[in-house]
Amino acid sequence: MSTGGEATVDARRWSALPLSKDAGRPVDGSVCATIWPTRSLNSSNRWFDELHLWTEGFQASTTQRACIQSGALEAAFQMLERECADRIAVTLSFGTVERFLDDVAGAFDDHALVSHRVAVLLRGSFDRLRSRYRIRALCEHLRALHTPIGYLLTAASISTEQKALDLLRPDFAKLHAPGSMRIELWEDLLLEAQVAGVPYESLIVAGLDTHQGLEVARQLGVEFGQGRAVQPAFAPPALWADELQRPGGRGEIDPENARRYWPITRRT
Repeated sequence: MSTGGEATVDARRWSALPLSKDAGRPVDGSVCATIWPTRSLNSSNRWFDELHLWTEGFQASTTQRACIQSGALEAAFQMLERECADRIAVTLSFGTVERFLDDVAGAFDDHALVSHRVAVLLRGSFDRLRSRYRIRALCEHLRALHTPIGYLLTAASISTEQKALDLLRPDFAKLHAPGSMRIELWEDLLLEAQVAGVPYESLIVAGLDTHQGLEVARQLGVEFGQGRAVQPAFAPPALWADELQRPGGRGEIDPENARRYWPITRRT
């Protein structure tokens, strides 16, 4: 989940009011969501649609981020159960898993019939981990449910992510396309990913927003990609909006409905 910078994509927005801890100091901002299709660059194969979230107007705390990610996970299950999607990927940060492992695992147990159609993209700093056991426990639980596990590579050098890769043993990984079109830079990045043990056939390169970048990725044999040049993002179905609207109102947010939607807010 990111903060700002996605204003140009087709997205759905809803009030961050349910994330307020103090009724006298409501959170003034929005939680936004869009879906980035993940597609093969060399064939017509589809993989999954990634549910991507960010905040506008406020900086989410660790607990608020966990609430948002929990809500996204529930929304992903709703989309699958209502046949609004074939496969959905969601992001969970290490901090969310460490604090709310039981809630996350319970959500998968509650939706066991579609859990294999969800992919979990983990992100976070290995050096900031407080409980490696809880991360490992979630991975084992997800693998038992045949849920694919991925890792978001964010460090400047992939080799610095080696400890996290060793801990997770991900089924796939995602990285952002280099800002430069120099093919040598791309080659070095992809070679470093291979050396680090990232499954090359399941590597996703995001940020392919130009046809030039898309052609470079294809030339180097990248299998899967995301970005405007691959397929534009689109807003998720109105699952959240339907649940948050005040009955009979004019688009106002109903705080009680909203709090029921964010499951972790009941525990904070």
